[in-house]
Amino acid sequence: MAIRQPLPRLQRASRYNGRRMTEAEYLALPEERPYLEYVDGVVIQKPMPNAIHRKLVKYIVVELALYERRAGGDSGPEGRIRLGDGPSYRIPDAAYWAPGRPSGDDSIPTLVVEVRSPGQTIGELREKCRFYRRSGVEACWLIDPEARTAEVFDAGRDGQRFSGAVDVSSPAVPGFAVSLSALFAAIGE
Repeated sequence: MAIRQPLPRLQRASRYNGRRMTEAEYLALPEERPYLEYVDGVVIQKPMPNAIHRKLVKYIVVELALYERRAGGDSGPEGRIRLGDGPSYRIPDAAYWAPGRPSGDDSIPTLVVEVRSPGQTIGELREKCRFYRRSGVEACWLIDPEARTAEVFDAGRDGQRFSGAVDVSSPAVPGFAVSLSALFAAIGE
């Protein structure tokens, strides 16, 4: 007799996902999870994070908080930021604002970190990182738990890929580095 496996948890699509609306209409929407982003006048629902995604984001957020204690600034998970003249609103998985840089609602951070979720393509996330950079974010890190890699987008690199026992860093955030070995150890080898 075969044992039935539970069905994977399906993400409930927001009724706003894919809808075209004005910026004011987007900003008036109720907050819901997974969060809603706004790009080129269209609402886009972020994917539901799984346990691996959550653990990686938690690790990055803790490392950013420890760095913030030493160097100043502000950091945190899933803060909405306003980008471009369009405008667009994105919600990076983690972000850091350097000392002296406004860190209030919708302000542009110094560093954003995106962790690939199931269902997201690496290509769409690379384009998202490039959009962050074009919009004034100094550095974007793209973490891929499946490939166990990080890609860095900053003043000198457009998606330079790192793997193995290396530290990832960016000149935009001097003195801050994350060990990929330690990061991926957080989800098991």
